[in-house]
Amino acid sequence: MRKATLIVGRGFEIGTEPLPQPGPGEVRVQVRACGVCQTEVHAIDGTLDRSDIPGMMGHEFSGEVVALGADVTEPEIGTPVACLARGGYSEQIVVPAAQLFPLPAGVPVEHGAFVEPLACIVAAVESAEVPMGAPVLLTGAGPMGLLTLQLAHRSRAARVIVSEPHPDRRALALRLGAARVVDPSDGDIEAAVMAATGGAGVAVAFESAGVPAALADCLRSVANGGRVVMIGVHPSEARLSLHLDDFHPRNLSLVGVYGGRDRVHAAAQWLAHLDIEPLIGRRFELADINTAFEVARSGQSLKVLVGPGLGQSE
Repeated sequence: MRKATLIVGRGFEIGTEPLPQPGPGEVRVQVRACGVCQTEVHAIDGTLDRSDIPGMMGHEFSGEVVALGADVTEPEIGTPVACLARGGYSEQIVVPAAQLFPLPAGVPVEHGAFVEPLACIVAAVESAEVPMGAPVLLTGAGPMGLLTLQLAHRSRAARVIVSEPHPDRRALALRLGAARVVDPSDGDIEAAVMAATGGAGVAVAFESAGVPAALADCLRSVANGGRVVMIGVHPSEARLSLHLDDFHPRNLSLVGVYGGRDRVHAAAQWLAHLDIEPLIGRRFELADINTAFEVARSGQSLKVLVGPGLGQSE
């Protein structure tokens, strides 16, 4: 079978290995799609300090069960699953059965590649403690931001205001439920938020762009007692200057949320209720994984998927 291996400094190389056999407690999965995570891109580029390269590669993937270990009875062969594991840039992979999460009926198997990032969003929205019916600000309408928009809007938030510089992404945010979209390059986000909320500000702001200036917009735009939740991954050298005598008396909370391993089951169930297909920007065959990473690195595409047989390297 084929497998893509990261050679640091050279990119991915496609090699062949014997078909892995599942042992006790394990299953073998035919990979259908693996998402290119921006954390992987940043780690390869050196903007994040990660010591587990290349071991972290391929951690957003889904597929179908094709073989069971001798003591495993479920999930059954043929079951579409999301996988909480690493190594998804391959044709098939053996993983512990406990790390598989069956997809809801009718959910395309490719969409299962969104379960791992969606688990992070479930954790973020829960941590935000959005008051029922409250207005919310979201900065950044990339795949993570658009997942946050949908989940926040469909669970508790009455109105979501989205700040995003890219016009196509602003239009998509409106399609997916945003009450209002603003272009941060056009002016003052705080003023736009205050105008939209009658001067009150938002109860919660989600920062998903990974940009310190956007995080500052969030802090300026929340109401007294408000909460800002960091979803976007910032470069290692990123810094934020806070006016502490403003931050402190306003009783603001700044919460970082990273990962959501204990929210994976909930995320798999949410897939049936969210609009996932518009979040997929490009699909690439496994052999074209280096091109897929270049597209992801450019920032011009929404979610990039890689998988054996996807074959849509445009």
